[in-house]
Amino acid sequence: MKPTLAGSDTFWNQSDAFRHAGDAAFTLTRASDYVGEVRIPCVFLYFRCIELALKSVLIYHGIPERDITGRLGHRISALLGEAQKFPQFTTLGLTMADRQLVDRFSEAYSDKWFEYPEDSLADYPDLETSKDLAKRLCAATRSYERPTS
Repeated sequence: MKPTLAGSDTFWNQSDAFRHAGDAAFTLTRASDYVGEVRIPCVFLYFRCIELALKSVLIYHGIPERDITGRLGHRISALLGEAQKFPQFTTLGLTMADRQLVDRFSEAYSDKWFEYPEDSLADYPDLETSKDLAKRLCAATRSYERPTS
């Protein structure tokens, strides 16, 4: 039996941890002497960060666990669509390009293609773009959950 979902703060903390891990992997890709394929886990880490940040928003708004784990699952595009129903979320400043990135790779992510690629890495999302979206979404959801007023 799976445990019940953690709270919104826990999901955000996990999201931030995956972002930091993605940043560490990203830094490795820029090393002049590195020859491996850390792009594979790097993309996964950034998309996992995005998924967990979105789930923290949904939990914050009281979306039932059965909807998050069942109906929405790991489909980032569906999670984003659900989050965009809340006016507070729509003020975070996600762009059309952000939405297109999520829509383009949501199915590949949820089908675990990022973890177990069967074909060319050329089809992976751009690392810089993935990093930027993960960073912005993670930062925005952090302030979203903890208003300064």
